[in-house]
Amino acid sequence: MLIRERNGIILTINSTRQFIVVLLSLSIILPFIGIFPSALAQIQEINLIDQKNIWKPFAAAILSQNNTELNVMVVSDYNGTLWNRAFLQTQINASTTKSPILNLEYGSKSYLGNATFFSEIRDNSSKILWNKFLNDTSGALTKSTFTLPNHILNQPIEFRLYLVTNGSGEHTLDVKRASLIIP
Repeated sequence: MLIRERNGIILTINSTRQFIVVLLSLSIILPFIGIFPSALAQIQEINLIDQKNIWKPFAAAILSQNNTELNVMVVSDYNGTLWNRAFLQTQINASTTKSPILNLEYGSKSYLGNATFFSEIRDNSSKILWNKFLNDTSGALTKSTFTLPNHILNQPIEFRLYLVTNGSGEHTLDVKRASLIIP
């Protein structure tokens, strides 16, 4: 049971998930919808762009990475389709069967030419396990949350961030946050 007292008001959350407010001699019992501290302790968050997770470039992608951001830049004179990307080979081990959540905060921009931005996860055999398009944000930061399939857990996978170009151009994808929440 969680009990808080402040300025003569007592707030409690009991084991039946009821939120109780006691004000002087008046008691109000409300259902509590939220996360208990014990549940919070079980949630794991993995920073996918910290120094333990080293991303690599493919095709014309140029990468810059530190603990707080991943920058992908493509400058190309190639006139055909080019599948530029940053990729991270990893394995996310978890004892849960719940679906992980991917939080991305990013800005993308095409300065010259056109590009398609998207995120993808593949297994060791290069089978696509999940993918979603990312918006061209004209450089403004945006936050996106994606529910991933739970079968990406406990096996080798590859995260991919694509900047697919069809012709020459200059494009950037700046990731300020990429975290995986394991409930």
